[in-house]
Amino acid sequence: MELVSAEGWPVEENRVSTVVDNRGLLCAQGILRLMRTMVAVAPDAVIKVLSSDPAAEHDYPAWCRNTGHRFLGHRRELDDRWGSLIVSFVQKRADEAAA
Repeated sequence: MELVSAEGWPVEENRVSTVVDNRGLLCAQGILRLMRTMVAVAPDAVIKVLSSDPAAEHDYPAWCRNTGHRFLGHRRELDDRWGSLIVSFVQKRADEAAA
């Protein structure tokens, strides 16, 4: 595993409340999936996002800056099918209630 970014690193895996599997999707599609997930989780929840699109390295941190959610960091992992995956961790902002 290669650490790519580290604002809130390390993230304890037991803090992850939901995993969003965006493997095989373009990052824009993955952002839409992440947005839908954010509606359903509690404030301060940590979401783990699996992405095969290299744009995720830049798009998820930018999306967090624009929406007020906290980008905790991401790392690279090898996947048998997809090759290099970007595993990102995002924390829902505290002032937003779940649906």
